Amino acid sequence: MEQTHDSPTALELYKGHPVQEAAQIILGSLLFSASMNWIILPHDMYSGGFLGIAQLLRMLLLHFFPAIQQIGDLAGILYFLLNIPLLLISWFRFGHFFFAKTALCIVCYSAFLALIPIPAEGLFDETIAACVIGGLVCGVGAGMTLTAGCSGGGEEILGLLCVQKKPDFSVGRIAMILNVFVYGIGLLLFEQDVVVYSIIFGCTTYLTLDRMHLQNVMVTMLIITKSEAMEQLVFRYAGRGVTKWTGVGAYSNEPSDLLLTVVSKKEALHLRKILREEDPNSFIIMDEDVSVAGNFQKRL
Repeated sequence: MEQTHDSPTALELYKGHPVQEAAQIILGSLLFSASMNWIILPHDMYSGGFLGIAQLLRMLLLHFFPAIQQIGDLAGILYFLLNIPLLLISWFRFGHFFFAKTALCIVCYSAFLALIPIPAEGLFDETIAACVIGGLVCGVGAGMTLTAGCSGGGEEILGLLCVQKKPDFSVGRIAMILNVFVYGIGLLLFEQDVVVYSIIFGCTTYLTLDRMHLQNVMVTMLIITKSEAMEQLVFRYAGRGVTKWTGVGAYSNEPSDLLLTVVSKKEALHLRKILREEDPNSFIIMDEDVSVAGNFQKRL
């Protein structure tokens, strides 16, 4: 399938209103941080990825320097410091739009995690309830930030850098490697129950995040149309390749174009509206959750 990644307008689809995106990033960061501090941490659970590393470092610092607890929750501050090198790299690799939104997201995560107080008792008495509800809320919050077209930093930026070097790699694989490392250290430092509950929380968060993040869902679109401009709309608004056939209607005996493309669900929802506006008589077939092998560009 022909690829058109060099189109100068390939990212038109993702340009939203800056104020709306900023509000979505702030609200998503607030939901994630509030759930982490009010639901998860009172049960002594911890996260995976870079935030989990920050939480482990906080525990070590408090063990050797108890007085610094007066500063507040150090996890947010440490999370910000861990992300500075990756954030600088993202400026050169992913452009200033991605950098600006990701910087806002990381600052919001770090600030809310540091400022929201951690109560002695959480919102839920049962640990398993805290795992599930906390994971759902954290997943929704993180999903909101990703839907705004930015990254929460950490393993997400690291994963995107790896995908650039090796397309077969994935952000999920980086997250899995980091989680094995973090939870492995947790087994040495905490009781097994704490680690098991933390893993349940992490799985719930990632499953919710995957459903929120429409770029993870691949969709096949088969477009039957008589308009010659339809493939150009796919190039312009999605930056995806198109395979084209010429067919004949069995009933009308009139020629039609058959266009086949694979896009993300987020792209598909926008494209369907745009294509129908261009040709109200077009016939569009969409099939979700398809598996794609080959030169298909994964996007955040």
